[in-house]
Amino acid sequence: MKVPIAVSTVWRLCRIPLILTVVYLALHAVLAASSVRHGYGSPDGLGTGFVTLAVVVVALRLVLIIVVPAVLAYRVVTLILAKIRPASL
Repeated sequence: MKVPIAVSTVWRLCRIPLILTVVYLALHAVLAASSVRHGYGSPDGLGTGFVTLAVVVVALRLVLIIVVPAVLAYRVVTLILAKIRPASL
């Protein structure tokens, strides 16, 4: 069975942002779980491992906050431009 073109277009448009959103939520869960074990209120205090992990996770989450909207905007603009001005060659 062939997938309708509209479904295929929507899937191509949303695939990467959906993957990035899932990664963002997974990183949030990793940081929350690590914080419970090794973060604030831990008997050993803040360890260098936790601080390093927190910095890396927060940096990745910030990149995802910037990348997801940028990818969505790029995909929408290219789709609109393709509809308005079809390829001349």
